[in-house]
Amino acid sequence: MKAYRTFHGAAGFLTAVAALAATVATAAVTASIDPAATNVVIVQNERLRVEINLGNGAHVTSFRYKGFDDAEIIFDWKTENGGLFKDLWYMQGWPGEFDKRRYECEIVKAGPDEAVVKTWTMSTGMSGNKKQDDLAGIRLEKTFRLKAGDRALSVAYEFTNQGEKGRRPAFWSQHAFDFDGKRKNSVYWRPTRFGVDWIAEKHTSDYGYWYVASQNAGWNGTTHRELRQGLMFLMDYNDLMQAYDNVAANTTEWMYDDVAIPAGKTWKTEVRLIPTEGFAGYTYGGPDVIGYLDAKEVPGGLRIDHTVAATSGELKDVTIATEVVAARGGWQVKADDVKAAVLGMKPLQQTVMVAGIGPMPCVVKITVSGTGADGKPVTVNYADYVGGKAGRNQDLVTLDPLYLFPVPEKQKQYLKPDRIALQHGTPPKVLFVRGLWAEYHGLDEALKQVGNVTVVDAWMKASALGETLGNFPASYEDLLGYDAIILANVSGPMLAGVGQEMLADFVKAGGGLLFMGGDRTYGQTQFSNPSFAKLVPLTSALADYGRLKSPSGLVIKAGAPVGRDIKFKGNEVVLYAHTVKPKDGTVVAATLADGSPALILSGDDKARVAATTVLPFGEAPAGKALYGETEAWQKLMADTLKWLMRKD
Repeated sequence: MKAYRTFHGAAGFLTAVAALAATVATAAVTASIDPAATNVVIVQNERLRVEINLGNGAHVTSFRYKGFDDAEIIFDWKTENGGLFKDLWYMQGWPGEFDKRRYECEIVKAGPDEAVVKTWTMSTGMSGNKKQDDLAGIRLEKTFRLKAGDRALSVAYEFTNQGEKGRRPAFWSQHAFDFDGKRKNSVYWRPTRFGVDWIAEKHTSDYGYWYVASQNAGWNGTTHRELRQGLMFLMDYNDLMQAYDNVAANTTEWMYDDVAIPAGKTWKTEVRLIPTEGFAGYTYGGPDVIGYLDAKEVPGGLRIDHTVAATSGELKDVTIATEVVAARGGWQVKADDVKAAVLGMKPLQQTVMVAGIGPMPCVVKITVSGTGADGKPVTVNYADYVGGKAGRNQDLVTLDPLYLFPVPEKQKQYLKPDRIALQHGTPPKVLFVRGLWAEYHGLDEALKQVGNVTVVDAWMKASALGETLGNFPASYEDLLGYDAIILANVSGPMLAGVGQEMLADFVKAGGGLLFMGGDRTYGQTQFSNPSFAKLVPLTSALADYGRLKSPSGLVIKAGAPVGRDIKFKGNEVVLYAHTVKPKDGTVVAATLADGSPALILSGDDKARVAATTVLPFGEAPAGKALYGETEAWQKLMADTLKWLMRKD
């Protein structure tokens, strides 16, 4: 069928409506412009009817599902915050530039087997009275797709950088809805390393999460327990930063990782929204199956109430296997399997009794297997923690899980410029990324001794959403304009995965990188990007720093490429240090008095990296000075920076 475009006036939609009129009666799914509201596109099939409001950020401002008796779940979008698929930039905050934006639209396909509606706008970076150039010039394209007979609404996103240099946005997806109109009965479910975490109006998360939660799978769901109605959202775990479910605002939200988008390139992701009836909660969401288990201790064992449905379509010859294992090990019990000839979108609800269990707590493990519509086998595994009288899944000393639910390594696909090369300037440039305590390492005095060099500052920022960096380069073009970069007590999450990838490319291109010790780096953080983690010239255990048994001096190691003409005078003192091990092939340029490394250099001249292990904590004894205050240490840092900048 021909594609139709909408216009600001009424002329465009009349042709579309007339052309569709003959097929509406027979088509299983349709897409059309509302004759009464030319800013609204209606997409519907026999199960679902949604309205996409082009004049209001291309939000879904009406959502009616047969499984909810066609009740409207979007509250007032004109004067309040109701609506699905609300687009935001993480760095702009709410409501951002897209909230009331008019989007352009094209009905790509209007049925009968599938409806496809493409909407788009161009970012300006302007929100309120503030403009962020790093967010301007990005074409945001949002394409809605609904198939005949399906309940899943798929929304594909494309972010194309139409500017002249790279951009580094972080996308934020928000959905405001309510099942009963009372705005207080929704429960928000999120998968975490502790198991499935949930929050509600009068329930704070057991594991310290409230709005924000770090997830270990790509789903986020909200239900009304009494009505047993819910919305399950599926997104790409590899791109997911965190959930941000806001009970007070009735919003199901999540933020994506930062993504570097070079000029002319496109980042893509997709969300599937599945309305569910019969589910009081969620334990699992995926492209094949949605599941919930509710387990309680009863006399003689464990009662497990299963709710399981196919996400879309049907599965045949289905088996639901249940196994219960001790959270700390020592026992396991299998329950009788549940069988079903067909598992459809209407949920299967089944109670299983498990006798002969051992001491609590335990973990209930579920395997759902069957055959998909294409004849291929489908197997889905999910699990949850059951504490009983033993309580929550958390060690009260370490705050870690008693039973750790796996956190899969993300499989990231980074967008990069076609050519990555340093752009040496005159004078050379150094980026000083200032984390906590950065000013006490003596680096400002050291930089004065480097010679003619331009120093640019970046800094740690803290907010309710975590710790990030201000003024860190958003594009490869900006990053590659530096000769060396100092990370002074900077954590992996501050840099984000894409920042770590960019730094790895910077070093491979010939840039120098200096790590300074602190309470947020090495064993206190996670450098999640493998390419970046390989560059760190040391290994360490968790919580790797502490006070030394006695104050220590510093010693220059002979033969190192830095510090040849430097001698410590004996007044320098270190009170705190990281316990680390230099990687094979690296060079220890300075040590503590006992021989422990204080400054480690990479051994590969093509990738110059340096790392200090000392921390500027404590008060020096009489007649001594903390290392960062001393002339010899400052000269050593200046020498190290010259080596990193290849001025040696």
